[in-house]
Amino acid sequence: MTTQRTSRALAREAAGLCLTAFGVLGVLVALGTLHWAAGLTAAFGGIVVASVTFAPKPDAPRYAPILRWTVCGIGYAGATACAFVVCAPIGWVYVALAVAAAGLWLATREPEGA
Repeated sequence: MTTQRTSRALAREAAGLCLTAFGVLGVLVALGTLHWAAGLTAAFGGIVVASVTFAPKPDAPRYAPILRWTVCGIGYAGATACAFVVCAPIGWVYVALAVAAAGLWLATREPEGA
């Protein structure tokens, strides 16, 4: 048996989603007034966070994880490019973090024979 959500719960969720959207838009506009690349970097960062946080369902198509990590890579590359525009040392921090993450990913893989 499935339970239906009340209209009050749906209204609360809709209000929460609207407030979240307006809050994110406000942050992006505020950063965009400082520098266009700062707002774009934050937007790309949001894409990366969303692609890492929301995992595909088990019954998703085979290409779903590939698409997820492709979106994450595109978002991170865009954030890195924008960071270089804003301040080159921050861009190099993004590059160093990507190298460190790749190293951690390789180091934590199980050996082939185990």
